[in-house]
Amino acid sequence: MNDKVSRILVIRAGQLGDTVCASSIIDPLRHQYGETVTIDWVAKAGIGRVFSRDPRIHHVFELSSRRAPMVFNRGKRAVVFGSWRKSYDLIVNLELASIFNTMVRLSKAKTKIGMPYRLFEEPPQTHAVENLHLIYESFLDAQSLRLAEPKLIGSPESEVRARYRLEGGYIVLVPSNSHHHLPPEKNYRNWPVDHWRKLMTSFSRQQRQVVIVGGKSELGFFEYLKPYPDKVIDLVGKTDFADLIGVLAAADAVVSTDTGPAHMAGAVNTPVFMLIGPTNPKRTAPYKTPHNDVQIFSANLACSPCYHTQRFKQCPKNNCMIDILPEQVADTITQYLDARNI
Repeated sequence: MNDKVSRILVIRAGQLGDTVCASSIIDPLRHQYGETVTIDWVAKAGIGRVFSRDPRIHHVFELSSRRAPMVFNRGKRAVVFGSWRKSYDLIVNLELASIFNTMVRLSKAKTKIGMPYRLFEEPPQTHAVENLHLIYESFLDAQSLRLAEPKLIGSPESEVRARYRLEGGYIVLVPSNSHHHLPPEKNYRNWPVDHWRKLMTSFSRQQRQVVIVGGKSELGFFEYLKPYPDKVIDLVGKTDFADLIGVLAAADAVVSTDTGPAHMAGAVNTPVFMLIGPTNPKRTAPYKTPHNDVQIFSANLACSPCYHTQRFKQCPKNNCMIDILPEQVADTITQYLDARNI
């Protein structure tokens, strides 16, 4: 492969967690081809804003539709026409589905990695980042590959502390997830509302500041959690992605179910305590690196994980989440913070 690379296009237009995992390619590309290399990104509409304060990413093409064919897809056409105006040296397609094949074929680049030219099969029990490594190692050298860890850059700590009046240490809670539109008793990745209330109350009694985060579309879910106890700052719907990254990076710890902000916290090296039941932590937990700390709370039921199986569809009650007790979570996090004098 020609090592004289100055313009690169990365294609990963998945959900937030998928995009955070794929951010693991950015530093390896800069190491191999130089810090002045131009990196553009193809992202799902809205999700690409996770790079809005990231100086490593030059331009983000946002797709309002992943599946619509080229003739009906303005976003895909923008990628192709942009490459015709100024071609890329390298296109790295991290998508395994065929929905971007035509876009990749029509885009101009000296070298193209991934679909439609080569399918990199994903081992079913391997973390998403490790699966991406299978693609990376096909063209990156060993030294660059060692840098392949998720990393995000957002608003500086000083900015978010001033903007949201965050003084001293605090713990971030992420109670919602992508199934927030379902009532709590039907969202099987959700931790029970009463458990969240007890956890907040426990931290409040310890005089620990709690910050609650979530998206604007999730506001309805958070009504189930109100009224909040003392020492709780409500930032639901108030932060963009850049500020959310900054809020997570400045936190003492993050408590979350299986959802995108948990991956964001892992990517800024904030300790993550993840509550997980039906999904498989080997694949979907924040990626563990030498620079972060990821701890999993699980009820360890014999039927877990069951996500995307018939067992999940027939589950009468998500005991895999209910049986993770708030007292256990509060005690573990308190001991962790106390041991580090936080």
